[in-house]
Amino acid sequence: MEQFQIGEAIKENNTRTTATFAVLMAVIFMASFILTVVNVAPTLVILAAPALLMNLGWLIFARSI
Repeated sequence: MEQFQIGEAIKENNTRTTATFAVLMAVIFMASFILTVVNVAPTLVILAAPALLMNLGWLIFARSI
């Protein structure tokens, strides 16, 4: 019987429930995104740094800058 009451409450407060759900999903997404970026960023820097230095070296070698 409790399930029916919960279902009716959700039907009555549908807008509030939807907004709460959307905010909760946004918070979870932002948390997972930040954790992913924090873990991946150092690797990208380590991989990108030699390539950027090589490009800079070639530009200096060619006297472009």
